[in-house]
Amino acid sequence: MALIAIVYVIQAFKIPTGSMENSLLVGDFLLGLKFIYGAPVLPYLYQKLPGVTNPKPGDVIIFKYPGLDKKDYIKRCVAGPGQTVQVDDTVVTVDGVRLTLAPHGRYIRHGQLVDAQIRHFEPLRVPKKGDTLRCGPDMTARQFLFYKHLIHQENPYGKVVAKAQLYLNGEYANNLKVLNNGFQDLSFDEINFNAFDIWVYIDNIINSVQQQFRDKTVEVKKLIFLNDKLITSYIVKNDNYFMMGDNRDNSMDSRYWGFLNKNFIKAKAFILYFSWDGAPPLWEFPMKIRWNRIGKLIRSWDGQPNPPKGADKKLP
Repeated sequence: MALIAIVYVIQAFKIPTGSMENSLLVGDFLLGLKFIYGAPVLPYLYQKLPGVTNPKPGDVIIFKYPGLDKKDYIKRCVAGPGQTVQVDDTVVTVDGVRLTLAPHGRYIRHGQLVDAQIRHFEPLRVPKKGDTLRCGPDMTARQFLFYKHLIHQENPYGKVVAKAQLYLNGEYANNLKVLNNGFQDLSFDEINFNAFDIWVYIDNIINSVQQQFRDKTVEVKKLIFLNDKLITSYIVKNDNYFMMGDNRDNSMDSRYWGFLNKNFIKAKAFILYFSWDGAPPLWEFPMKIRWNRIGKLIRSWDGQPNPPKGADKKLP
């Protein structure tokens, strides 16, 4: 009965990082409802049973990370399929409407992230089911990584590979040493573009090559392969979502790695059943338990203007 409950109904999770502070704290233990968005047909499979509802902006969602890290992540959905999201420092807009931060969310550096491209995130439309992605060689670095992660999520048993080709004055130059990683000089043939989970890293490589060969015409073709077949266009099979942590300046979220596909969603965060503060010494055991957080419901917050009165009191 416990196994059935864990697979199909409810599962326990622990918050290991501060990406959702102060809505969720490091050491919070929570329960996620798996049947809300559709539980798996069988354990460890991606095929889902029908859910009660679809994810909505404002929901706090537990999901499998779409990149190299195999851990479960938890973030808040800020935009759904077909919506357009833009970030400019602390200003997040969806379809032109400025969102308000969750009551216990925060900016620890006033939105001043290290990379300007993340800090000033240009408008991005979230793909919905049935959309066609144009995966031509002239994709931007952001499209290159985001599309690769989306295709991987929709084809988790397939072989999804990202490759880049360098041309200087129209001549193929993948064997030319263009990047120093601190240990050795690397060519495009030696750079593993599948090892990047953050799109700006790819963009930085391309910018570095353009600076290195200012006197030449630099062209970088970006290619995505599915089961060894080049993908030039791709029809999206599932809805997608844009996720952000409530601790906006300390969250590895969709601004970095892209869309969350419905295929990788695991559960909707529901309630805190325990909370453990690691700061007090062990001999102050009763003080280590955050008694006031136990039993708190994890509420949605869509960030729309004029939130209902008293809504901030419902969030943990």
